[in-house]
Amino acid sequence: MPTRRDQPVTRDDGRAAERPPQLGRPRVEDRTPAILEAAKELMGEVGYDRLRIQDVADRAGAGLATLYRRWPTKQALVADALRYHAETFLPPVLDDPKEDLRVLYRMLTEKLCGDGGEVLPGLLAALRTEPDLASVIRDEVLGPINDRARADIGRIVGEDNPHLDLLVDVGPGVLLYRTVMLGEAMARDEFLAGILGLITALSPTTPSSGPSRP
Repeated sequence: MPTRRDQPVTRDDGRAAERPPQLGRPRVEDRTPAILEAAKELMGEVGYDRLRIQDVADRAGAGLATLYRRWPTKQALVADALRYHAETFLPPVLDDPKEDLRVLYRMLTEKLCGDGGEVLPGLLAALRTEPDLASVIRDEVLGPINDRARADIGRIVGEDNPHLDLLVDVGPGVLLYRTVMLGEAMARDEFLAGILGLITALSPTTPSSGPSRP
């Protein structure tokens, strides 16, 4: 009589035999973190405009089809990479607003410019031509950086300073002008010292009482 699947298999000596392990497809490792890390690294090395999905797949050790199933376009992949790394753009808050601002601007020069200055120019082009990616850049990367800078500068010069909004734009504006327009490699210490010196010069001071009367 054939053995039913729900009955134990017995050996010739009458003892139950162990069933062989069930075979099936092995569990596939989630390559998402490695893929997003590879996308970020390559964007820093070659820029957004020269980034290729094939190169991301090769660096992450993933199949090209795997990437295209999850991210059908390069824009979608870069948007997720920016979201994944967005919180790394903001350093921890310290007690000294000037030091907080210095650390924030150092992060800005390192993350958005990098050693080769490749990240910023490509992303600027995307801001004009790719609305979905531009929304991620503005809302999830630049927005939090701007809010943090405004809070730090407000603590330095006073929230009621009439030039507060312009001062928030000074650091990123100079960075953009020098790296993209002039093609300069940023001298980070010089840049940071100059921007902080300008902001500090507008800090509120105790007004002079003027010459004393005899």
